[in-house]
Amino acid sequence: MDIIKTQVVDTKYDELWSDSSALVGNMPVKPVLIIVNNYDAGGIEEIQLKKMLDACKLTPQQYNILQLSERQMVAWHQLRDQLQPDIIFLIGVLPSQLGVSALFSLNSANSFDGKTWLPTLSINELEKNQDIKKQLWINGMKPVLVDNPLLTTSRP
Repeated sequence: MDIIKTQVVDTKYDELWSDSSALVGNMPVKPVLIIVNNYDAGGIEEIQLKKMLDACKLTPQQYNILQLSERQMVAWHQLRDQLQPDIIFLIGVLPSQLGVSALFSLNSANSFDGKTWLPTLSINELEKNQDIKKQLWINGMKPVLVDNPLLTTSRP
């Protein structure tokens, strides 16, 4: 479907006008939205992601995980309206895949659209580079996901 007919805007952005309800399904509203590259159930990436979330002492009641393929796009405004997250943790997913044209600092908190964004490399890339993984923990995950009063008050 060609919505925008111009040489300036690539037709791949038409996908941002598609309804994201099928992708989101019946996910409830939770404070943290984790958007990550697709991974196999029970695979290494899923295990590493679980370890990362456990290190932050996050419970499944605090987050939704949305998996996107490498070039898949979904409109941020639809995710925002449907899931109402306060924190968006992008793991290997580019903001442009959400139709967001903003320059974020990797591995640290960024403010955009009244939300806190934490972008980082893919799980595989993090595993290959321990210095970046450490930077993510110190500058990003600890202040945003561990020491955040919004999340600590909702922990059991």
